Amino acid sequence: MFALNNWYTDSMDVYRVLEREIDGVTRQQREQIAHGVPCRVYSSQVNNLTPRETAATVRASEKLACAVDVDIMAGDELLVTRGGNLRGRLYERTVQRVRYIAGEPQDFFDPVGGALTTLEHKEVGLLRENIAR
Repeated sequence: MFALNNWYTDSMDVYRVLEREIDGVTRQQREQIAHGVPCRVYSSQVNNLTPRETAATVRASEKLACAVDVDIMAGDELLVTRGGNLRGRLYERTVQRVRYIAGEPQDFFDPVGGALTTLEHKEVGLLRENIAR
């Protein structure tokens, strides 16, 4: 059991673009491959609002931690519900859904198979760039 399970205050849904054959034609289709996965977004670096010719954008780079066995690949779309794993405690007042694009995941394994420290986890760099409303 992961020692930091209570640290995973957020939850995420993972979407991936997969190739599917539909009526004899291969198409790329966005599909949900995981739902409600416990995680935590941390190490936020949010930049200022950047005005552009057509619209202003907000860009941020953050990190996400989750269990090492979660299936995430670079380029996956992650919809993270901030506070989504709190259920019942502060859940109703802290919910915020944020869309990210996953960077290359990095697994951190315990040198003795998780038996001693139980700190195995996966870290994923996140990119968020949204048009300001």
